[in-house]
Amino acid sequence: MGGTLGRANLGFFAAVTLMATGCLSLRPYDPGPGKRVAAGFAQDTYVSGQSINVTIANLSDVTLFYPGGFCKTELQRRDGSSWMTVSDHSGDCPIERDFLEPGQTVVHQFRLPSGVIAGTYRLSMPMPVADEDTVRVAELQTPAFKVQAEGVFAASR
Repeated sequence: MGGTLGRANLGFFAAVTLMATGCLSLRPYDPGPGKRVAAGFAQDTYVSGQSINVTIANLSDVTLFYPGGFCKTELQRRDGSSWMTVSDHSGDCPIERDFLEPGQTVVHQFRLPSGVIAGTYRLSMPMPVADEDTVRVAELQTPAFKVQAEGVFAASR
């Protein structure tokens, strides 16, 4: 009977030691502002007027809130070493979701305006924030993607 009690005490001692050394934590995983989400696309080339599906994933264990939902998405074109805003969808908001649960992934659809010239583009939107955030973080920018002329894109398929 003493051996069983000893093993139970050893297990309790091991758990306390793990918590004290930081190996076992009850705090939710939070990489911090600006590092909680990732955005990406299913493809890297589009045609003007085409819809783009942007996958946005919450990488943390924290519920995140989007200021203004996804309604403030801007299309930006690379101009040399800087990015220039081409258009925004602040008036057109098909998704009214304003939060992202821990580990949740959503798909946000953005339609490229017709007549967008060929080039390198990205989308920029407000960075999601947690309730406890006190400082506004920079915008969330997607990876760059290409827009090609319609005939060039069709020939490359």
